[in-house]
Amino acid sequence: MIIPFLLITLITILIASYVGAPMSLLPVIIVFYILMYLLGSRKKDEEKKFVVKLDNQARRQNFFFSDKDKSIFNQNTFPMIVLDKSYTITLSNVAFNSYVGKDANGLNLSLCLRSNELNTALNEALVNEKKSDINFMIYDQVHKYIRAQIFPLKVKKETFALVMMIDETSQKIAEKLKSDFVSNVSHELKTPLTAIMGFIETINGPAKDDPKQQEKFLNIIQTEAERMQRLVNDTLSLTRVEESEYQIPNEKVDLWRCANAARDSIINLANNKKIEILVDDDYKKESFVVKGNEDQITEIFENLLDNAITYSDKNTQIKIVFIEKENSIEFKIIDQGHGIPKDDIVRVSERFFRSKFANSYKKNSSGLGLAIVKHIVNRHAGNLYIESIEGEGSTFTVDIPKFDTSS
Repeated sequence: MIIPFLLITLITILIASYVGAPMSLLPVIIVFYILMYLLGSRKKDEEKKFVVKLDNQARRQNFFFSDKDKSIFNQNTFPMIVLDKSYTITLSNVAFNSYVGKDANGLNLSLCLRSNELNTALNEALVNEKKSDINFMIYDQVHKYIRAQIFPLKVKKETFALVMMIDETSQKIAEKLKSDFVSNVSHELKTPLTAIMGFIETINGPAKDDPKQQEKFLNIIQTEAERMQRLVNDTLSLTRVEESEYQIPNEKVDLWRCANAARDSIINLANNKKIEILVDDDYKKESFVVKGNEDQITEIFENLLDNAITYSDKNTQIKIVFIEKENSIEFKIIDQGHGIPKDDIVRVSERFFRSKFANSYKKNSSGLGLAIVKHIVNRHAGNLYIESIEGEGSTFTVDIPKFDTSS
């Protein structure tokens, strides 16, 4: 810029000399042009700094939305992210951050979601600029079913991918539960219904004039009807748990209170066999608070205690022990029962599974108690461990995350 300035100044001096202007005006003209030069240079520098600032901001964000689009992006109820070719999340909205439980901006996608189907679709968008509509699963303690749309975006010759996700877990689970409920109930009700119909025919036929046989068969009918009632109740309970399994509860729950509530509800069954239930109270009560749903955690204790009482002999003990860990609370139900065969341990929490060993102790069980426990534990992001030695007893251990007082 200095060369044009010197030329203009020289031309002005020559013109002033040619028209006979006083020489005293020349310093004034030179000063004027110097001021104009300085002002012009300053303005140019500020514009340059502004452009550099914008460029640096663009490098940090890699992607821009207008104010209107950014508001729509952030307030959208569907989880949404923008990724670059290195699979780094350059932008994530509130819904996505809430879904993965952390601020995803600047993180690699693998730290938030892992799916081969999603990675393949992203590669198509980032390399071949191809739009995709896919379905994939997130494998965790509770599987999640996700539908995603991936759009390629071109910004200043760079390619990005916009991902919008829809969680279809509740819909998929509802469909599966409906199918499983009809299948399981129709199969499990078949046996007691057949028995009831058979004994009714006997009462109306061969035992029609035999009061003793009638009384005997009526008692069997009542037992089978009660079995059907337990089956229906347990199946409905399991269905309710499975419906909410993918939603982690966040209530403040006192484990000691749940344990004692469960003991009180089942104490008559224990007294009938003269079994003593001991609840460990040697702890700091405020330390045994977990994140969960109080009714469901109480149901865990009830089912495990019922199971322990059923497979224990008279005049034995059942202990409930609490152990505080760094991020969770662990509780154990320890019985002195007959134990579980080694080959059956891995299957006892399956729905309707009953080993030959169990049939001699609880013929009228629905076979759903431990399945209910497993699904409730899964919903609470916890763990269920089973240890057993035949002839000595079993230990059922449940581990549930502590309640975060900072949240």
